[in-house]
Amino acid sequence: MAEVLLDIPADAPLLADSERQHDDSDRPHDAAAPPPTLQAARWQVKSPKTAVRLIAFLEFLIIGSGMLLMIPIYRLIEDTVCHVYYGDDSLEMIDEMKCKTDEVQARMAYLLGWLGLFNSIMSLLTTFPYGMLADKVGRKPTILLAYAGMGLAAVSGPLMLRVAQHALRKNPYLLMVTSLLLVVGGGTPVVLSMLYAMAADVSSEKDKAASFLQLTFGATAGGLAGPLLTGFLMERLGPWIPVFVGWSIYPLILLLFCFIPETLPIDKKTKRGDTDVSLKALKQQLSNSLADFRAALGLLKNPSIPLALLTFLFQAARFTAYTSTIIQYVSKHFGWRLAETSFLLAPFGVLNLTVLATLPKISEMLMSRRFGYSSFGKDLLLTRYSTILLFIGAVIEGFSHNVVLFIIGLFVETFGAAASPLARATVTHYVEPEFVSRLYALVSTSEIVGSFIGGPVLAWCFDVGLQRKGVWTGLPWFYIALLSMITWIGLLFVRPPPAKKTLADDENDEMEPMNPHDD
Repeated sequence: MAEVLLDIPADAPLLADSERQHDDSDRPHDAAAPPPTLQAARWQVKSPKTAVRLIAFLEFLIIGSGMLLMIPIYRLIEDTVCHVYYGDDSLEMIDEMKCKTDEVQARMAYLLGWLGLFNSIMSLLTTFPYGMLADKVGRKPTILLAYAGMGLAAVSGPLMLRVAQHALRKNPYLLMVTSLLLVVGGGTPVVLSMLYAMAADVSSEKDKAASFLQLTFGATAGGLAGPLLTGFLMERLGPWIPVFVGWSIYPLILLLFCFIPETLPIDKKTKRGDTDVSLKALKQQLSNSLADFRAALGLLKNPSIPLALLTFLFQAARFTAYTSTIIQYVSKHFGWRLAETSFLLAPFGVLNLTVLATLPKISEMLMSRRFGYSSFGKDLLLTRYSTILLFIGAVIEGFSHNVVLFIIGLFVETFGAAASPLARATVTHYVEPEFVSRLYALVSTSEIVGSFIGGPVLAWCFDVGLQRKGVWTGLPWFYIALLSMITWIGLLFVRPPPAKKTLADDENDEMEPMNPHDD
C-alpha cells in the first residue's frame, strides 16, 4: 500500500533541494520569476495558489475513487473464478469464505498478474504519445480526453463482471479487453501526469516543490479515505455499493475540471492554423523523441546509472505486491474478508503522510554542517537505507504466520516506501539539466520492462506457496526481499558523479578523433 501512495508522478519532489535543481529542467526559468499569469474565464480560478489547491483536491478524489473501486472489483473477480470452480451457473454471489480454496486463489492470482502486466503494456504505448499531445495542444484537452478513458475503464470493468458473467466464466481473461480503453486518452496514468504538469505550469521554481507536495498529500489522503470507506460499505452493503459511490464521484471530477483554466503558456502552445499541428510535424517530434531515447542509452556507459536504475526495474514487482498480492494474501492466509483488508491497509496512509512530512527535514539535517553530506551523498544514503528497510519488511512478512507479525513487517516496509523517489533524485545528479528528459526516458523504460518480472512472477510465487505450504507460503515476500537485496547491493557500488565531467563533455569526446597515444 505504501508503494501505491508514494509511487505517483510527483515522487521526485519529496526532496526539495533535488527538485529545485532538476525538475522541469528542459525549460529555462528564472528561479525568482513569478508564476505565469493564468488566462482564465470568469468562472475559473485565477490565482496559481488556488489552482494548485484545486488540483490537489482533484488528486484526492481520483485516488480515493480508484481505491473505492479496487477491492470491490477484486471481490467480483474472485466470485467469478469461484463460480467456475464450483460449476455454479447462478447469478447470486457465492459466500466469500467458500472462495478461499487454494485452486480459486491460484487462478485469481494468475488472472490479476496478467491483467496488471497488460495494463502496464498499454500504459507504455499510450502515455508517451499523449504527453507529446499535451505539449502541443494544451493540458486541458489532453486531460479531458484521458478523463474519458479513465471513466470508461472504471465503468467497463465492473459492468462486464455484471452483464457478461457467463462469458467471463468461460474465459475470465476477457477482462483484458477493458485495458484497451487506455487507448482513449491514456486513462488514469495520463490524468495524474497532467495534474502534476498543470501544477508545474502555474508554480514558480521557488514554489514548485511545495506545490507538488500539496498534490502528494492529496493523493495520500485519498489513499487513506478510499479504503476506509470501502471497508465500511462492503461490510454492510456488499461490493456493488462502493462501486456505485466510486462512479458517483466521476461527475464531480468532471465539474471541477471546468474550473481549471488552460495552464500551458501561450507561447509554448501551437496556435490555431499553425503548420506545427500537422501530421508531418508530429511525426518529426516523435522521431526526435526516439533519437533522444537512443542518445539516452549512452548514459548507461556510466556503471553507476544502471546500478541506480535497478530500483526502477524492480518497482513494478513491489507495486503489484503491495496492491493486489497483499490483499489476496491477507484474505487467504489469515482468513480475512476482502472488505476487512481495507481496514488493515488504511492506517498505513497516515504513516505515509508522516514519511512525506519528515523526509525533507531529514534531508536538511543530513546536509547540515554537523553531518556534512553533499546533496548527492544524502540522496544515495537515504536510498540505501530505504531499500534495506524494504528488504527487512519483506523478510518479516515472508516469515509471518500470524497477522500481527505481518503488520510489523508492513510497518517496517512503509518507512522504505520512498525508495523510488529517492533513487530518482540520486540518479538525476549524473546528468546536466538539459539531459534530464533522456534520463527519465530510461527510468520509464526500466519500470515497464520490470512489469514482466512483476505480476506474473508474483502469481507463480503465490501459487507455489499454496501448493507447498509451510515456509513456502511467504514466497511472494521472499521474492520482493530478493529484489530489494539485489538493489541494495547494486547501490553499494554506486559512486559519486564526476565533479567536472558532464554528459555534454562525453558527447563532445565521442565526436573528437582518438589520439593514437591515448590508452
